[in-house]
Amino acid sequence: MSKLDKLKFRDKKEAQAENFRKMIMAMVQDIRVILIKLADRTHNMRTLGSLRPDKRRRIARETLEIYSPLAHRLGIHHIKTELEELGFEALYPNRYRVIKEVVKAARGNRKEMIQKILSEIEGRLQEAGIPCRVSGREKHLYSIYCKMVLKEQRFHSIMDIYAFRVIVHDADICYRVLGQMHSLYKPRPGRFKDYIAIPKANGYQSLHTSMIGPTASRSRYKFVPKTWTRWRRWG
Repeated sequence: MSKLDKLKFRDKKEAQAENFRKMIMAMVQDIRVILIKLADRTHNMRTLGSLRPDKRRRIARETLEIYSPLAHRLGIHHIKTELEELGFEALYPNRYRVIKEVVKAARGNRKEMIQKILSEIEGRLQEAGIPCRVSGREKHLYSIYCKMVLKEQRFHSIMDIYAFRVIVHDADICYRVLGQMHSLYKPRPGRFKDYIAIPKANGYQSLHTSMIGPTASRSRYKFVPKTWTRWRRWG
């Protein structure tokens, strides 16, 4: 697994393209149709085990091509993530298994490291008088895989596999948090993105940065206004 093939999907079959067009037309008329489609696809992905391998791969590919990006576009993050993980496992079972095993073997004291970083963030922001809610996790397997493919790197080169999110009251406070965090940890050059000044196409707003924390650990951080978090999860 020194160099994974780039994730290149084949051209969609005409039936898939037609299905996608119908979904978009339905969304224009009634967003509830798309939400039902996403819920149905999520259920189908959870029960792929009973299908033939070729049919599993076809459905998984379609999920990663169409349904996951659509959930992302609508800002329904938890559905997007689940579809990606299930699609990755079904389409590339060996790659999924290998990355899962490597992540598990490398985990070591990762839970302790996440807790340490959480405590340091909460402590610094409390000192600065900034009310917040902080959460941390390891990145999802599909996210790690895509980064390996994009950068053509092995797993051990993908060091920033932690992700932290700081939720604050409004957008202005996000910039205060950014200043506090960049004084707490060393920011990595060229890794800052301002989606508050320039929101994503789906309206997503937050500040993204990557920093070097304790024991030279590299992590991704998001500073998010409270008003956005409910929309980000449920759309």
